[in-house]
Amino acid sequence: MAQEKTQSFILTPAEQARLKADRVAAKAKWDAMTPEEKAAMRKSANAKKRTELTAVEELSMGSGTEYFNAKEGAAATAASKAGPKPEKPSAEATKELQQKSKGQ
Repeated sequence: MAQEKTQSFILTPAEQARLKADRVAAKAKWDAMTPEEKAAMRKSANAKKRTELTAVEELSMGSGTEYFNAKEGAAATAASKAGPKPEKPSAEATKELQQKSKGQ
């Protein structure tokens, strides 16, 4: 079974020659294109790639500014810092806790 998996990745010389010829033909076609045609080809390829992206990939490829508003972010930061601060125990409460811990 393991040998079958490795065998599927091995190309015969005929397959290698065919793939190389395809690559050479594609490169020749690309080199023959005008800059405008190349730009149009890149644009269509990027559009196709964008339609196939997952939500996470789409967010990570953007500049990030589409989904972040600085004013809202500042307000959220200020709101997260606001709130009651923890109180320090009084001296009497501290002594009681120390006596209880010594007694145990």
